[in-house]
Amino acid sequence: MIRPRTTVPASAAPSAPARPLADPISPAPSWQEAVGPVAEALLSLVAAVESQPKSGPAVKAFQTAIRRKGEEASAAGGREAMEAALRIVADAAPDRAERRDSIVDKAWAGLPGWRS
Repeated sequence: MIRPRTTVPASAAPSAPARPLADPISPAPSWQEAVGPVAEALLSLVAAVESQPKSGPAVKAFQTAIRRKGEEASAAGGREAMEAALRIVADAAPDRAERRDSIVDKAWAGLPGWRS
């Protein structure tokens, strides 16, 4: 028995209607939306640095990753986004806020818009 044809050729398949040119393109997410995921990743990285000795290859790798998160925050909203991400990290553990500020400040030194 021959199976009935269940696929439709691409030319006969309905296509999604093209978006009219007059439709506005969705705006990029604001830095407030973008800073949440950056701060979450930053918090994990800073916590890892806190649990390591003050120097060594692992800390250097974490510092590099922290710097990349700073670059992401800077691209999302400049210094304001960077400060917001740092504030989230510091507020997560107020007793370690000063140490966390120091870790991030060291990694972000020299980034555009950062306080150095």
